[in-house]
Amino acid sequence: MGIFSQFRPKAINTEMERLIRESSGGGYTSSGLAVNSDTAMRQMTVNNCVRVLFNCVSQMPCQLMEEVDGVKNKAKNHPLYKVISKRPNPWMTAPQMWGLAIVHVSLRGNFYALKVRVRDEVRELLPIHPDSVSGIVRNKDWSLTYKITNASGDIKEYSQDEIFHIRGLSLDGFTGLNPIQYARECIGLGLAGEKFLSSYFGKGLHPGAIFTHQLALNPVTHANKLEALKIKYAGLNNAQDVMLVDEGMKIDFPPIKLVDQQFLEQMKMTESQICGMYGVPLMLVQAGDNPETYASASEFKRTFVDMTLAPIAVNFETTIDRDCLTEADQDRYYTKFNLNSLLRGNITERYAAYQIGISSRILNANECRSLEDLNPYQGGDAYENPNTISSGIDKKGGGTKGGKNEPEL
Repeated sequence: MGIFSQFRPKAINTEMERLIRESSGGGYTSSGLAVNSDTAMRQMTVNNCVRVLFNCVSQMPCQLMEEVDGVKNKAKNHPLYKVISKRPNPWMTAPQMWGLAIVHVSLRGNFYALKVRVRDEVRELLPIHPDSVSGIVRNKDWSLTYKITNASGDIKEYSQDEIFHIRGLSLDGFTGLNPIQYARECIGLGLAGEKFLSSYFGKGLHPGAIFTHQLALNPVTHANKLEALKIKYAGLNNAQDVMLVDEGMKIDFPPIKLVDQQFLEQMKMTESQICGMYGVPLMLVQAGDNPETYASASEFKRTFVDMTLAPIAVNFETTIDRDCLTEADQDRYYTKFNLNSLLRGNITERYAAYQIGISSRILNANECRSLEDLNPYQGGDAYENPNTISSGIDKKGGGTKGGKNEPEL
């Protein structure tokens, strides 16, 4: 029974109760439980999916890149580089902020941050809780105005140039949809199932008992006997205790089996639906009887990155470019989340890939060493096929190279 059901005046009907729940942020569901972005995290499948996304996004390095005449390098001298890759504000690291961003998008559909500028350059990003944003207004000139409630309770308006805004799935183009609001029935069913199962175990694996007394009891005696039976026998710890029934009372336990009620099957279906909403494989949340099979662990990771994490990264990258770079800088700089850290195979697979890259002159030795966090060596920047050079002798022509291409370790 919810709080509104306990304290609701008789004059309030069911429809009015639904409207009160909606206005207070608790979505009314057919299961009888209120579901909002906070209570949804108590449903373990939602919690696990959001945690998986948080962990993955947090370990994707975010870098500002510079492209000049087709040559791409890290733009370490640009003020935005430190903001998005190291320290967006005095109390957060970049992985913490991007992790917070995906949590807000997953639970509320939007991530907001206030931009601190110095001479049109973003120097800090200050996260804003989505619940503080009371509305987004599209003006006549198609610009956006954000209405945000500050700590003192006052509502202040900000232009779109002052707000960094990552949107999730959207129907109007300027406000992300709250996924919890649209999936509240499914999540409410999961919460109700967990609550039922907890109550089932709390009653000693018996959903209820019927006591039959041979006499008609007055209200006081009835209440006293009922309370005494609850104190003695209720709870999982008393499930196997010896029960003594006096005064000729009879007891019956209604035969309700979880299998007969298809309870376990319903829980599995709920897990699959929630994982599908977030694009997280059942295997990653330790759910499902028959998890997907892949040719290798590398193929499994590649599928998850391609179908789930890559679209998230592109959304974040383009938002950073739009909100944090000037129009002039956008022609030269761009943001890139490095997904390679999530696709690292075992050492045999990595070294085999490096060998192909070096032999094909796509990579050089120092670039491969950098991917393994190893220091470069002199001569390792040359793009050459080591299969054609050995001990300073060119295998094709037989001539000596004078040791110029031989690595000096």
